Amino acid sequence: MEHESYIWPINSHLQKSTVELNFLNTKYKGYYIAPSKGEGKKPLILIIHNYQGLKFFEIDVAEYIARLGYVGLAIDLYGDNVPEDERLWPEDNTKVDAFNKKCFKGLVSLDHDHKKFRSLLKSWLNVGLELPCVDNNYSPAAIGYCFGGMAVLECIRGGLNISGGVTFHGLLQTGEDPNPEKYLENIPKIQYAKNNYNSRAIIFIENGSEDQLVSNDNKNRFFLEMDNAGVDWNFHEHSRTPHGFALPPTLGPPGCLNETADRRSTMNMLNLFREIFPNVKQNSVKNNAAGTTIPI
Repeated sequence: MEHESYIWPINSHLQKSTVELNFLNTKYKGYYIAPSKGEGKKPLILIIHNYQGLKFFEIDVAEYIARLGYVGLAIDLYGDNVPEDERLWPEDNTKVDAFNKKCFKGLVSLDHDHKKFRSLLKSWLNVGLELPCVDNNYSPAAIGYCFGGMAVLECIRGGLNISGGVTFHGLLQTGEDPNPEKYLENIPKIQYAKNNYNSRAIIFIENGSEDQLVSNDNKNRFFLEMDNAGVDWNFHEHSRTPHGFALPPTLGPPGCLNETADRRSTMNMLNLFREIFPNVKQNSVKNNAAGTTIPI
């Protein structure tokens, strides 16, 4: 695997590799990073990208997860629809609209087709559970950013076998992102699927109070939905914090890093991992994947 993080010193003991998935005639590539073989098998954590697609940041998150003592699998939900080398914000401003159009097209193909969305997530979950470094005695966790946060909630709505999930500035309802209408024409109608909620999982929502994509109506509908489904949820709202608060500025305008909110939401995530993965040692790591300092 070519990617090497600049956030932490090189650790030659970490296990790093790529995995591939063929789904509905589309090829996908993910990246997993695990502790050294000498530490034995560890619980799996899926990492799901924002609307740009899988890129260096999610791989850095996978390394952060591995350094904590778990197996991080950064998954790709776009495949060939958004080529691997076309997921970074353009340096040429004249190419931004085309970039957004391409990324939102990949997003809409999933968030407007619930069955396809959940089936792809389940396929990636199965890939992760087959990794030799994964401890299947624990149900995996899933974390996601923006669009990836929405994907985590689709794992819950689709009844996928996860023990917990964390959404960072994620949308609460699938298919209701207002942005695609700015870039796409003829957006398809949402194809709904019957919900089969996983009420065994614990969900943490990390939300910025100034996130324009999450209204009070969105929140109230989400709270009622999860309560009616018997899902254990925790909603953490971070003051004076915008959308994209956990993403570094190296991602371009989508990265609106707020270090205070990023630090606190990361600590919430670590607490959840300690709860759902008891008896698994969690290591102290000074910085997370965005470079934010985490108390150790």
